[in-house]
Amino acid sequence: MKPAKILVDLISSATGAKAHYDVWWAQMSDAKPQHVGVMNEHNDFFRASQDAHYTACFIYLAHLFDKRSDSSSLPTYLATIRNSTDPAKYQEIESRFSALASRATPLVTVRHKLVAHVDANLSEKDVFGPLKITWNQIRSIIYDTAAFVEELAGAPHQGAVGIPRDGRLGEATLKLLRALNEPPVPTHHSIGPARKVA
Repeated sequence: MKPAKILVDLISSATGAKAHYDVWWAQMSDAKPQHVGVMNEHNDFFRASQDAHYTACFIYLAHLFDKRSDSSSLPTYLATIRNSTDPAKYQEIESRFSALASRATPLVTVRHKLVAHVDANLSEKDVFGPLKITWNQIRSIIYDTAAFVEELAGAPHQGAVGIPRDGRLGEATLKLLRALNEPPVPTHHSIGPARKVA
């Protein structure tokens, strides 16, 4: 396996998890109450959008923590760089990953029981209840995981490898909602001189 290929996949998954979370959260929380009217006006679109972003967020995040050895995931990437990395540096990276993986475990559970598979015996409330996790904590896990991937990629700053900066997609979503809220701009067509009918 080539570490460079896996790293590209990690960047893609981190980008997906972060972007989809931010768009979903902007619609479900930040847009309220100011943009509820326009979202109700386009209800079918926003319901589909919210579901798609919610689903994609958990799928992409779970990619990063997949334990299968044939998956492009953080465990696989760390295994491929073990022999080429300074032992002390590797131990520090592995320790940070272990802490992230522990924090991400509830989100992987959500993915397994509500997203990739739907548990026949459990409601969304049944799944989330025992996890005792808030949406702010979920955002923190996603952002910290994306930052970890950026560091592995050697990014000099946030956004340098294509993973959006914190909140960027939320801002873009609110900008779109503001545009939808604005009254349409009238268009003026020039009218030529009237022609005489023969």
